[in-house]
Amino acid sequence: MTEVDELPTRWEVELEFVQSLANIQYVNWLAQNDYLSDPAFVNYLKYLNYWKDAKYAKYVVYPNCLHILTLLQSEEFRKSIVNPELINSLMNDMVKRWQSAEEPIDLLEERKEEEEKKLSPQKVYPRDLSTETPSIQVDEP
Repeated sequence: MTEVDELPTRWEVELEFVQSLANIQYVNWLAQNDYLSDPAFVNYLKYLNYWKDAKYAKYVVYPNCLHILTLLQSEEFRKSIVNPELINSLMNDMVKRWQSAEEPIDLLEERKEEEEKKLSPQKVYPRDLSTETPSIQVDEP
């Protein structure tokens, strides 16, 4: 009698698929083959957002896949991913992330923060007068 290999669980299949999104060429292939314009597939991508929850994200080996999953929520991105310049830009960005020791930065969040900085007035903090020598100017008659 031979041992039958167990089929992967749904959780394992979804984890593997989410991690495959770290492969930009694969995401490009999905776009070229019209998967990214299929409403059922787009709904599946929305469903997979649960992987961003820390409870599940801790199992992800390639964290950039969560960044790509976030980008795939945008119809504009799904249409643009066929552009070779965007593909190269994303790949270069990934290489930079891998080379740095810093935590991966969510580019959308980074852009949002930059826009907020541009729109919000600069915060002005009062001077600490306790450390300064007071100076009083008196106008002489």
